[in-house]
Amino acid sequence: MHQLFLICVFALALMSPSVSVAAEDWTLRQSDDEHHIQIYTRDIAGSDLKEFRGEMTLHSRLRPLVALIEDNAAAPQWLYHCRALELIERQSAHEKLFYMVTDAPWPVSDRDSVFRSILTQDPASGIVTIDMQAEPDSFPPNDDFLRIRQMRGMWQFIPRADGVVKVIYQVHAEPGGGIPAWLANSVVVDNPYQTLKQMREMVRQPVYQRTEINHIKDTD
Repeated sequence: MHQLFLICVFALALMSPSVSVAAEDWTLRQSDDEHHIQIYTRDIAGSDLKEFRGEMTLHSRLRPLVALIEDNAAAPQWLYHCRALELIERQSAHEKLFYMVTDAPWPVSDRDSVFRSILTQDPASGIVTIDMQAEPDSFPPNDDFLRIRQMRGMWQFIPRADGVVKVIYQVHAEPGGGIPAWLANSVVVDNPYQTLKQMREMVRQPVYQRTEINHIKDTD
């Protein structure tokens, strides 16, 4: 976890217990009825960079969605501007440390990031939450990239009784390197929108539909 030049947080996602958007906090920036995607942004106190939140509904089980998230080798195929996502350390099926490289448009330097991913599933509701938090000093720096030092994010999959899952992708990050805020904020809509749109197509692939994940319980 693709949340940075907010372009650089693709697979990453914000630690928030909320599963619904409060109108007083968020501004709707884009709504795609065909793909059932809505993109929101909001201001963050003390930061020039906006936080984004993408929401999407689709017919799916939980396991294919988690299988896609956990297939880090496939991340460049659907996480917006993700060049590579590599597993550094696996402490358990629920906790992992990742290294990500993301492309940024010239003349901005490409970024890399190190983040810890913690997966939980509520036993009553079945809601799956994947919290991610930057740990910039947990992996040696690479002189080819500028390291993102502040980021937190979240993926959340909320199952419904009709076989529909609500997907939430939420991120806020500080990319560093003197990127103008207006430039970083210009991609906070494209980033989650393109990621969710491509996720919808990727998760349909048989490799994810057939995956059995023992640490995730489907609600169907």
